[in-house]
Amino acid sequence: MDDDTKLLNLALDAGEIMMTSGAETYRVQDTMLRILSVSGRKHVEALALSTMLIVSLPREEKGPLSMARGVSDRSVNFEKICAVNNMSRSFVAGKITLEEATQKVLEIHYAPSFAPWQRILGYALTSGGLTMVYNGTFWDGVAAFFIGTLLGIMTYIMSKRKTSYFFSSFIGGLLTGLLACLFHLILPFTQIDMMIVGSIMPILPGITLTKGIRDLLEGNFISGNAKLMEAFLIACAIAAGVAMALSIFPNF
Repeated sequence: MDDDTKLLNLALDAGEIMMTSGAETYRVQDTMLRILSVSGRKHVEALALSTMLIVSLPREEKGPLSMARGVSDRSVNFEKICAVNNMSRSFVAGKITLEEATQKVLEIHYAPSFAPWQRILGYALTSGGLTMVYNGTFWDGVAAFFIGTLLGIMTYIMSKRKTSYFFSSFIGGLLTGLLACLFHLILPFTQIDMMIVGSIMPILPGITLTKGIRDLLEGNFISGNAKLMEAFLIACAIAAGVAMALSIFPNF
């Protein structure tokens, strides 16, 4: 494998990690361009879309070399985004070689993420805490804490089984609505609306919506509109799940 191919693979690896970790499209594209600029050639190209990365390097002797890679996974890991940014800055500044940069990208890719229990605890604390922030009572917060725990477990299991993101959102909304109604049956003094509002916060597409707006402001209209549509469909899936749950308990 020649240096040009290694450089393109490095740019794609860095872009893929950033894209799957929740970085904005324009940031991914800028990072790949900076990495390719090390070649010293003019007219290098890097394009980041919602589900695909494309890079191109001009070569006089053999014609332009282009590579593409599909991106399907979605998560949020700002630590990996910062690590890739630091790597790219060091590489562009000449502090590390191409081989060292490639090794660092592999280390970032295989770096351990948050443990399952940490993610589930995050769901629980977010649900319970935000319920009380939104003027819910203490018992509303306790109920939302347990709902968030079960919601975190469900989300983890579905992510392991590669379940569709939209279907997972629908099931999350359905589970939240059903559990809120059940808690209200057991504890009649709790408020269903407060439990639902607080519990669905961890699965709302707030980051996706923000990234879509940022991409539109940066002029990436394709990716921006795609993210806005994704956020809209996820919100509709959650709302449909909650509505179905409430339709099972019409008296509430």
